[in-house]
Amino acid sequence: MSPRSALLLVTSWLVIPGQALAADSSELTPEKVAEIRRDEAQALSQVDAEYGNRKSSEMSTAERREAIGKQKAASAAVLEKHGVSGKDFARYEARMSPADNARAKAEEQRLAEAAKAAKRPAPAAAPEEVHVQQGFNDEDPVELEAMEGAEPSIDVGVPKDAELPQ
Repeated sequence: MSPRSALLLVTSWLVIPGQALAADSSELTPEKVAEIRRDEAQALSQVDAEYGNRKSSEMSTAERREAIGKQKAASAAVLEKHGVSGKDFARYEARMSPADNARAKAEEQRLAEAAKAAKRPAPAAAPEEVHVQQGFNDEDPVELEAMEGAEPSIDVGVPKDAELPQ
């Protein structure tokens, strides 16, 4: 082996793993891991709800097999949605430091609180006092039905000939 090819081989051993680690670190963060975990938990809870939230021991073999297949598909769909392979996600989770785990847990709590806040109805506005004015002012009232030549009349209340509901 020539010295040039040996040098190229050693250089490739040093450079390529560094690039792979740099690609992993730029793609996944503890915050992204928290989002993926939350979405995956929601997807799995939907699959569990579909099967009545029963334990696997309460299901038949065919139901259990079907439920496991749907759980795997739901997890794969979540990872695909976030653009991460299962292998890379598992590798990143395994290599997370305690500080990264704490950041991920804090982000999960923040996401849960944000979801709860979104579910709560918005506080209703306090009813404001509404001022009702009869006409433009007391000296110049508005006439709803006026006949030509007749004096203006203002009826307040219920007309005399109207029937009141009982």
